[in-house]
Amino acid sequence: MIQVKTDSEPLNRAFSAEIGDSFLFQIHRIKKALFRRTNALMSEAGITLQLEQLPLIMILQHKELSQRELSDKTMRDKSSILRSINALEKKDLLIVRKDKTDRRKNVVSLTAEGISVAKNIRSLMKKSEDEVLSVFTPQERVDALDTIRSYADRLDQA
Repeated sequence: MIQVKTDSEPLNRAFSAEIGDSFLFQIHRIKKALFRRTNALMSEAGITLQLEQLPLIMILQHKELSQRELSDKTMRDKSSILRSINALEKKDLLIVRKDKTDRRKNVVSLTAEGISVAKNIRSLMKKSEDEVLSVFTPQERVDALDTIRSYADRLDQA
């Protein structure tokens, strides 16, 4: 039997160098660190939500919206939004009712428990963000947020 020596180290280095220069990959690394810590804090607090459900809870704490508006705000398709809404409704965190002026529309709002969970999540997200971003100086943190917000605003308008 012939044994072929495969040295994957140069390939791994090339791949690492390539994605190391990827803006998308670096943003993903930051997001992953934030989500990992937020998930741990939520688990410790006994909050059992899926990551895709969080934006709905956070958005709805400010006002009720139609399913279509939630889909637009979260940039998710209708079926994905509907799955999240159904799961949150089963947990008694939100309610769905027909719109008074347009019976074809469903309006979604948080229950009292949903509002309480949203406040708790907001607190945990802030704690997570503070912990993860503690590697930044206060000025670096301000600068990074300003830069990322500026990029996001420009991309939204593109």
